[in-house]
Amino acid sequence: MSVKPRAAVLTMGCKVNQFESAAMAESLRAAGYEVAGGPSGADLLVLNTCTVTQKADQEALSLLRRLRRAAPGARLVVTGCLAEADPELLAAAGLADLVLGQADKDRLVSRLAAWLDGAERPAAAPPALEVTAPLSERTRAFYKIQDGCSAGCAYCAVPRARGPSRSLEPDRVLAGLRSYLGRGVAEVVLCGIHLGRWGWDLTPSLKLAELLHIMDGELELEAAACRLRLSSLEPLEVDDELLAAFEMYDWLAPHFHLPLQSGSDRVLELMGRPYRRADFRRLAENINRVWPLAALGTDVMAGFPGETEADFQATLELLADLPFSYYHIFPYSPRPGTPAAARPGQVPEHLKRRRAEALKKADQAARMNFARRNWGTAQTGLVENRPHQASGRLKVLTGNSLSALLPPGLKIAPGRLIQVTLASPANPWGLLEASEHQIN
Repeated sequence: MSVKPRAAVLTMGCKVNQFESAAMAESLRAAGYEVAGGPSGADLLVLNTCTVTQKADQEALSLLRRLRRAAPGARLVVTGCLAEADPELLAAAGLADLVLGQADKDRLVSRLAAWLDGAERPAAAPPALEVTAPLSERTRAFYKIQDGCSAGCAYCAVPRARGPSRSLEPDRVLAGLRSYLGRGVAEVVLCGIHLGRWGWDLTPSLKLAELLHIMDGELELEAAACRLRLSSLEPLEVDDELLAAFEMYDWLAPHFHLPLQSGSDRVLELMGRPYRRADFRRLAENINRVWPLAALGTDVMAGFPGETEADFQATLELLADLPFSYYHIFPYSPRPGTPAAARPGQVPEHLKRRRAEALKKADQAARMNFARRNWGTAQTGLVENRPHQASGRLKVLTGNSLSALLPPGLKIAPGRLIQVTLASPANPWGLLEASEHQIN
């Protein structure tokens, strides 16, 4: 291959995918590729897919069709969870020129070189955790320190797409964080497919709280004006030691994302979830008692097989009782090869949609109530890299995951942490206002 094509890496799905896409883009640049910020003008498009729901699969196919129409001469490479879990679906659609599984993400450059030169495919190797600390165009950096899942929930295809749980060793985690700090990154999101099980597979085994203590001892996070945010954590893995770390370290963002999925004990058992509603309630109330203004988000599934109207009402009641700041809502989607896909009692689509709409209304109310609770409070905000489109004003993201507009005309370099006071919306867009700024 004499001339490398102009490439673009496109991402669908979770924070882990965002990290991996940034790593792939960085590896392409290091190999001499010109990497565009989007598909326009690119000759080689790498799509990093998700397969958490049937909708995610269909969105990937729809995007591939749009890309094929918009750039008929570009070569389309598909990787990620859909490429690993269901390459037959992609083959049947005939939209991808090359399909690469998860293991090929870490050797994207060599796979592309072999393919573009017409060479044979190299032998497969087990997926490895990325060591480098890539940066994307986002203000925040996503850093994958764990991959895979061994939990086996009845509805989930992730173990098939990602493999068993694997952890990045502490010294490698620290090396990546030092790289981010050296480049002046003000917020790093530690992410994983099953983040709460970081360290369980290491020898000797470790816990996530222990990693946070190591970070505090080895890195000067406060002096570097950098905060860390933890992505989704399973409820039973948020133990007293982890909560104590949140009390100890100001550099941890007050943000807890705890997947609930259902407020019905019967449905939780069918799902293969290891906790019950009383466990979840106790944890959420404990968090709210210590951190009343912390972001508390959750995932909720509508229409799991066998879910009755009474089960769904139990979910709505539990959500209303707890101080959530937002919900991520997922209508149940059967994933091939999972136990739930073969269960009797599949909920009709119209009922899934109705229940999802009810959850969306509850989510809107929760977001509004949480914003009101924060009016008049002082927060640390991260200046985002893209101004608010309608107003042209800069935005900040607070540690507890609220977005607010900075005063008109204020010029601050993106990626800085500043002190702000939040106020009620005084703009047509319903966004919080941030005033009394002070740069760290």
